[in-house]
Order: sequence, then structure tokens, then C-alpha cells
Amino acid sequence: MVNRRIRAIGQFKQVQREAPYQAQRVEFPDGILMPGLVNPHTHLENTHFADYIKRPQSFNQWLRQMVRLVRTQTFDDALAAARDGIEQLLKAGVTCVGEFSRLGASFVALREKGLRGVVFKEFICLRDENLDERMSELIEWLQVNERYESERLQIAVGPHAPYTVTPKAFQRVLEWAKSHCRRWCVHAAESPAERELVEHRKGAWRLWLGRVLRDVPKGFSPIRYLDWLSVLQEGALLVHCVQVDERDIALLAERKVWVVHCPRSNANLKVGIMPLRAMREAGVRVCLATDGLASADSLSPLDEIRFARQLARQFPDRYPNLPPDEWLRMVTINAASALGMADLVGSLEVGKFAEIAVFTVDTPIADPYEALLDGHPKIALVPELVDGVVPTF
Repeated sequence: MVNRRIRAIGQFKQVQREAPYQAQRVEFPDGILMPGLVNPHTHLENTHFADYIKRPQSFNQWLRQMVRLVRTQTFDDALAAARDGIEQLLKAGVTCVGEFSRLGASFVALREKGLRGVVFKEFICLRDENLDERMSELIEWLQVNERYESERLQIAVGPHAPYTVTPKAFQRVLEWAKSHCRRWCVHAAESPAERELVEHRKGAWRLWLGRVLRDVPKGFSPIRYLDWLSVLQEGALLVHCVQVDERDIALLAERKVWVVHCPRSNANLKVGIMPLRAMREAGVRVCLATDGLASADSLSPLDEIRFARQLARQFPDRYPNLPPDEWLRMVTINAASALGMADLVGSLEVGKFAEIAVFTVDTPIADPYEALLDGHPKIALVPELVDGVVPTF
């Protein structure tokens, strides 16, 4: 590589002719070399919540527990959790993330370690009376930290969900994002309780969160409500999208948004199974992510694929039985595209950044794609992204 970019790909003798005389040579004769994995939706600041949260449990129970945990979390707590989460990502072969950050601590941790990605700064506004204050806090954080942005790590906004941001607040955040060319990410259509609240103002959350939607007409699904707010624009990320119908799926395809699917989180929170087959057939752009350790069992995208393949066997009417290479695209080039980074990472191509992972497998499986998913792979190498050292695991 040159300037950390891939200079040549091919047989050893061919690559050797392209390499500088002093180039370091690292060999893994039994390894599988691939682009570093991309995990497009994480909550690294929640890494330590895994020690306190029961899984599986209902989404409503989980949400109440999460509210208690985040209220007591300090910035230093979040920073320590994010650092531990990053170590787990690297050991899973991940070099690029889409991080949803509540306190901004994960932005600091990602800068320290040099991972590539987009940090979506969380925004919650339950009452319009607090809108000016919440917007001032968000803009101040963005302005202070944009000086630390780079080609490697970018900042974006994360209006949390349809039930935690008022319509007026959504509009203000989107106006700011558009005027500053910032991406946005929203949790949407995750649970039955969310759909019941948004569409009918009924259910367990009505008294707690119903006021957020007091100026919204009834009858919108969460996806159609977000479209009413003009959230569904090309390049937007919507996370989960489990509770969707045919009209919602058609909208997601038409608006060319990216849907980030987190099947293990959905299962652990008992919110249902995304109609992934129907989404793909309709042309919806979907990638896979782990979510955070408050709802997932690991930060490994390969673990996420293995679980998804189980769903395909159990629920063939809702889930497609994709070949291994298609699943792997959902945690490499597709996920990089969702973050707006497909021209930089996500595949091994000359000119792209040399952010690679090498796995070794203890299996006679000849097909490398199958070996990665069924051969108990172990990470052997992820190039150090800051000081040029090449560590092995």
C-alpha cells in the first residue's frame, strides 16, 4: 500500500514488483484476507450495560431499564465503555462503524484508536418548550468537535426516534443537518409499542410519550410519519424497521434510504422479525449491524450473519436464504455505502484505504465465504490504524 491505500492486488510476484524495497512483508498462508468489516450501527457507550441488562426481555421492560442506566452514566463511564467496545470491534475484524453517541464519549474513543466511521450525535427533545436549549446543546457539541473531524471520522446527527423527538424538533434538526451537509440516522419502526403509539396513540407508552406526538395526525405508521416529516431522504439511515407493512416498504425503496437491520437485537427485545425477503424484493437497501451490547450478544458482524442465516432456515417466508457472499456484502461494501464511505473502504480495490482483516479458520471448508461463516474463524490481523504498527491477535 502507499499512503495507507491499496497499491496492488494479485499474485505475490506481481505485488512484489509494485512494492517499495523497504516494504514490510506479513504472511498468513492459511488466512482469509478481506476488507475490514463495517458495523453500521453501534452504541459503544452502552458496552458495560451488558453486565446489568437481562436478555431476552420485552422491549418495554428493556427501555425502562435503559432509561435508569443512562441517567446515572457519567462521561468517564461512557468513555471507558466505548474504549472496551472498540477493543471488541477490532477483535471481530471491524475497522469502520456507524456509532450512535449519547454523550460524545465514543467520538473521543474512536479518535484515540483511529477507527473509521460516522458518529451520529444523539438528539432527544420530548417537549417543544425545551427545543431551543436542546438545539443549542447539540450545535455547541458539533461546533466544538468538528475541528477534530477528518477523512477517517465524521460527525452527523441522530434524532433518536419518532417517539422521543417532537415534530418541530425533527424539523429544526433536519434543517440544520441539510444546511451543514450532515447525514442523519433515526431508530424507526422497531417495536409494536412504537407503532401503536404513533399510529393510534394507544398502548403502554401513551401516557409517558404521547405528548411528543400531540401535533401529529393519527393514522401514520412510524415510517409514513417520518416521511411526512421529510426524514426519508436519500442517504438517510433508518435502524430496525421491523414493524413495517407493504406501503412502508414501498416508501423505503422509493426514497432510497438505507435500512440498518439488527436481527439479534430484535430477537433479544422480542420486537418481531423484519420482512427482509419483501424488502430486498422491493429494492430496499439493507445492511446488517450488531446494535450495542445492551441488546446484542457481541459486536461481531459475523455473529450477526450466523444468526440471520438461522432465521432464514426458520422463517423462509420472511427471510431470504442468501448465499454467503451476499451476507458478507451486507457487513462490508453495503454497510460502507450506508455510511457514505464506499469510495474509501468496504472492498479490496486499488486506491481504497488498506483497512483489512485477516481471519484464520480451523476447518477443511474450501470455500472462503462458507469458512468465514461456518468455520469458527479467528481474527489474526487488523492493521493498526494510528501508528502504522501491524498487531496480531
